[in-house]
Amino acid sequence: MTTLSLETHNAMLDIAEPYLNDESIKSMQFFEYPPQTQANNNTPSHSIRIEINSDAIYTLPSKSYISIEGQIRRAGNNAAYDAADEITLINNAMMYLFDEINYKLNTTTIEQISNPGQTTSMIGYLSQPDDFSTSAGLKYCWSKDTNTTANSTKYVGSVAAPAAGYIPTEHPNFNQGFATRKGFLFSSNPRGSFTFIIPLSHIFGFAEYKKVIYGVKHTLTLSRAADTQALYRAAGVVDGKVDITNISWHMPQVEMNTENLVNLMQYIEQKVTIPIAFSARSCETTEVSENQNFNWRISVTGGAEKPRWIIIGFQTDKRNTQEQNPALFDHCNLTSAHVELNSRSYPSTVLDIDFDKNKYTKLYDMFDDFKKEYYGIDSLVGGTQVNVPAFKTLFPILVFDVRKQNDELKKGVMDITAKFKFSRNIPANTTAYALIISDRVFKMSSDGKNMSVISM
Repeated sequence: MTTLSLETHNAMLDIAEPYLNDESIKSMQFFEYPPQTQANNNTPSHSIRIEINSDAIYTLPSKSYISIEGQIRRAGNNAAYDAADEITLINNAMMYLFDEINYKLNTTTIEQISNPGQTTSMIGYLSQPDDFSTSAGLKYCWSKDTNTTANSTKYVGSVAAPAAGYIPTEHPNFNQGFATRKGFLFSSNPRGSFTFIIPLSHIFGFAEYKKVIYGVKHTLTLSRAADTQALYRAAGVVDGKVDITNISWHMPQVEMNTENLVNLMQYIEQKVTIPIAFSARSCETTEVSENQNFNWRISVTGGAEKPRWIIIGFQTDKRNTQEQNPALFDHCNLTSAHVELNSRSYPSTVLDIDFDKNKYTKLYDMFDDFKKEYYGIDSLVGGTQVNVPAFKTLFPILVFDVRKQNDELKKGVMDITAKFKFSRNIPANTTAYALIISDRVFKMSSDGKNMSVISM
């Protein structure tokens, strides 16, 4: 017989409830690990490698972060910019300074992110709350654009000494995000200096694994890109450069009380196998031909790994000069979109889209639902930072929820094809980016003393 109701009581009546006192952790201190050399910090195509040998310590990678210090300057003469020069770092610029970021435990690649700028931008627009750009976001160079322009002038004309009856008019090209990032950089001495911190959780899905890790070597490898995508300037301003003077990985080491330390060491001495499961991120990219139909076969790692979310963005003319902003995306006059997993369509119904007629609310719902479904954040608690108009003009990112899969899809090789239709030919120089979030499981194996990492 089904029970329809249970009698309960208010928690304020639990006067005998014991006080919980957690003293299992004695300390958690962050230690700074620089690369062996900072000589490759500004050389495109060179790798910056940071290694942490943790043979006898417990680390907590999920809380770790990267710090990046530097300055933007004129590329030609290495001089600082003038206050009136309309140039700054793009939103999320630190990630656009690298072509690829790789994380290894011992010799096993745990996660590898190509195009980390576009990848982390898409996940950031989807997941961060609506006030993030105006609060904590700036600590890692996040203040999203509100316009497509490189313009920090908020009002039309001079308001230094306004005449009687003057009514300020906001400049139609004003970009709040651009102005905030420029104001932060240009307030420093010397002008253009910065220090940003990038949480590992901003880059890797592996940061979802919240447990300590014992006795393995951590290696973070960042492949330096050119500066073109990281800077955004107005016409007439000379090109800039980003000079990274210092980059370090800050990893917490955990010291626990004697009882918990003994228990963990005894556990490891028993030659146990420890599962490590998380939602891995990977990025595929392709150049799109100039026609009205586009079918894209997307690769994923086989075996136990299964895709759960496929997130796609298009960019036209965003990578070639500093007058372009690769932190923004384009809808390219999309009219229909779906993803097929072994011929099963997601979503199952046809998406009828017309951006000219503002017929894109279903796409926005798919975008807005992500943080609730993935992070469990209700819209009443934390709204998205991308509103409906901004989704159309700045951030038309397509989100396909492919978590519900039948038994046939759960076995064997996964064939993924994204299919799109457009009302007009796709513009030249258009690139498609696909962020795939998949289940990934590794295991750490103990020989009684040392740990090794292998794939499931």
